[in-house]
Amino acid sequence: MRRARGIRAGAVAGTALVTVLAGCGGGGEGGPTYRIGMSMDLSGAIAFNGKPAAAGLRAYISDLNARGGVNGRKVDLKVLDDGSDVAKGRVNVQQFTSEKRLAVFGFILPNLSISGVPLAATRKTAIVGLGGPGSLFEPVNPYYFSYELRAERLESAILNHIATRAQGDGVAKPRVAVFSVDTPSNRDMVKLAQKDIASRGWTHATTQYMPVAPTDVTAQGAAIKAAKPDYVLLSHNDAGALVAVRGLRAQGVTAPVINQWAGSADATLKQLGDSYAAFRSYSSPTEKGVPAVEAMRQAATKAGEAGNMTNPYFTQGWVAGILIERTLKACGASCPSAQKFRDALEGLGTIQTDGLSGPLTVSAKSHELVSTVRFFSWDKASDSAKPLTGWVKAFG
Repeated sequence: MRRARGIRAGAVAGTALVTVLAGCGGGGEGGPTYRIGMSMDLSGAIAFNGKPAAAGLRAYISDLNARGGVNGRKVDLKVLDDGSDVAKGRVNVQQFTSEKRLAVFGFILPNLSISGVPLAATRKTAIVGLGGPGSLFEPVNPYYFSYELRAERLESAILNHIATRAQGDGVAKPRVAVFSVDTPSNRDMVKLAQKDIASRGWTHATTQYMPVAPTDVTAQGAAIKAAKPDYVLLSHNDAGALVAVRGLRAQGVTAPVINQWAGSADATLKQLGDSYAAFRSYSSPTEKGVPAVEAMRQAATKAGEAGNMTNPYFTQGWVAGILIERTLKACGASCPSAQKFRDALEGLGTIQTDGLSGPLTVSAKSHELVSTVRFFSWDKASDSAKPLTGWVKAFG
């Protein structure tokens, strides 16, 4: 098992909105540059997270190219907007594979990964996406990898945290309400959450759903209020969390709300207060005392991307760059095809990120790289996000 070591941050090359390339012309598989694609929501309902995710990868590739690239070759990164639209996502996969790019990263909404994988597989090109339902992972899909937790893992991470918190609160058998965004992968998560709550001897108070872009959750909030939960397991992004938690509070729900990584931005934690917590699978670019975060900030500033360092999605994108560099090194100087890139990625084993995340792992048995998280809430005294835990196992 290979272990990737360290993260270097040096001088940063110029960037463009769509393509990041320094020092070389274009080229296909085996050409003068290594060509990588990213499909990301830059204009749709989740662009507030898609933009920093894309910026993080652009910043890393700029830094990498300024350091001379990999194996003496630069990396040509093309980022295309999918607006979290399934049809646009498929078109992007079609374009990237026709250009013989070595891999496709991104897809902030798992529905797009689900749609794109069959086409990518026919071209023997890996999609390296952000979570998704269990069907993308079991059995192992040879052409799908994830550098984020899959949806089903969210419930176990949150319920484990609730167990610890309930013990401290003196609640022996908590009543837990589930409040989730209504997507296929999150419906799978909810089913597992209900079973997990029952297996712990707790009470499942209620389950309520809301859309991807909620505006009014009065009815759901009233139902949760009537269920009298001790804790609320929430699954939504930052924008959804603001609407959901404010809606709950407006209905008189005072129970602590615990959310997943997509709702863990500093601004969200601050606005929702200390009765709201969320886990992060990547460090925030605002964290202090982590040398790798400081190196990332410096590189982002040189790349002109500092303004996009708004939440952990930026770090997630930066770590995608680490994966690309490590995979290209393992693939060898020629890295002649997308299939060879896929094989090299699968063989990386454990990847250390120097505190930007917990250890990432990949193998032929599992293409789900993330397995650890940290929980945060807002600390008024320091006016900053406060870690409630260290890196803890999200499942298993």
